[in-house]
Amino acid sequence: MDISIKTIVAAMTAAISVSSLAAAGPVFDEPPGGDAGTSQDDAKDVKTENGGTVGMITGSLTGTAGFVGSVYDYQDVYRIYIADPGVFRAETMMLDGEDSLLDPMMFLFNESGFGIIANNNIGNDQPRSKLVNDDGNGNAFFTEAGIYYLAITSAVSEATAMVGNETVPIFEMGLSENQSGIIQPRSSWAQIPWTGWTQPTDYENFGHYEIALHGVVSLPAPGGLALLGLAVIGTRRRRH
Repeated sequence: MDISIKTIVAAMTAAISVSSLAAAGPVFDEPPGGDAGTSQDDAKDVKTENGGTVGMITGSLTGTAGFVGSVYDYQDVYRIYIADPGVFRAETMMLDGEDSLLDPMMFLFNESGFGIIANNNIGNDQPRSKLVNDDGNGNAFFTEAGIYYLAITSAVSEATAMVGNETVPIFEMGLSENQSGIIQPRSSWAQIPWTGWTQPTDYENFGHYEIALHGVVSLPAPGGLALLGLAVIGTRRRRH
């Protein structure tokens, strides 16, 4: 069957339109019994069977409850494709039950592993976590569509990097002023890739989580990235 590049681009452009990205899409479930990983190397690729938008990620941090020798799982990292940075949002949902992760943190890194934004609590009395691409004054933290890493952790387990022989907390989430709101990396560490995590402060803070997403689509196959880029370029040209 002869399908022109123009037809493919048109179809993909429609699939990633702003209206469709803002709507809820399919759910991506962390595979049963499989840890989503803790780094760029073992992050779980967020893909759906039919492609298109991804409206939610669900998974679990299984923790250890402080028991020596048990599996350590206080961080999950997902490799996602943000197709429309302008509407990007990731927000943990309020869940009931003893098996829920009650106090999460979230982090967003670019494809190189550089920190972009993080959040501990939505508010001082609200331990849910939320990332939005807006500094509160209408300015975006990032503008490029592409591959990013979304991490959810047990508070307070935060991203670290190596500066010489020293391990440093990229976002300094332990500071009192960084307990709520959108936090950016310390400026001197913003161009250093994250390499690990601090240990959680509460070993009993683990459980099931749900992350609602906006602006995210199913991660394309390597060969599909070029076509997706063409679709985005075509959309931008028609807007001018």
